[in-house]
Amino acid sequence: MFESLELIGSTSSQKEKFSKAANNLLNHCFILKKKDDTRQDYIYIKDNKEQFSLVFDLLGYDIRIDEDMGLISIFNRNGTGRLQFTKFESIMFLILKLLYLEKRNDLSTNGDNVTVTIQDIRDKYNVLKIKNKQKLDKNSEHQIIALFKRYNLIRNLTSDITQGDTRIEIYPSIMIAIPNEGIAHLYDSVKDRLAEYELVEGEEDADTDEETE
Repeated sequence: MFESLELIGSTSSQKEKFSKAANNLLNHCFILKKKDDTRQDYIYIKDNKEQFSLVFDLLGYDIRIDEDMGLISIFNRNGTGRLQFTKFESIMFLILKLLYLEKRNDLSTNGDNVTVTIQDIRDKYNVLKIKNKQKLDKNSEHQIIALFKRYNLIRNLTSDITQGDTRIEIYPSIMIAIPNEGIAHLYDSVKDRLAEYELVEGEEDADTDEETE
């Protein structure tokens, strides 16, 4: 059962490569083929899927490799180890999904990069009619961008995110939390979930947490 792991651990170089790739997957949830700093990990995990699957299975995780999307992700079978989003983070997460779906719909191929601007995100947030809506200021924008960058969901293409025309690339990993039932369904589903946050007048506003893989 563990013979294949012995090959991985046969040299210090192999051990280091395996450890680096495994820790990146655990810490960031998603490994992307198209992302410069994760491309080599993507190739290494894909080429050694049996060994990685064995190790992660012992930890209670399934490894999922989607070659069409160029994406490797992990799923905890026990429902633990999931990130808890605040209500505000959940809303911003859904906005990014919605923008991804809208932009990808406009692209001729799925391989094209999906980019939006900070102003696109602000516009989506500003039209939401949410009671006691948190202010979307520069500090909260920095926190959101940093959070989603950490989990390889997005990246900012310029360092200064305070400008409205700053471009944000949204990675296909943003799709993983949504069932794969077609673009039209996904678009409607995300819009419906966002609408749930738009409370009718007089309804109590509950601060809820939401999980993502």
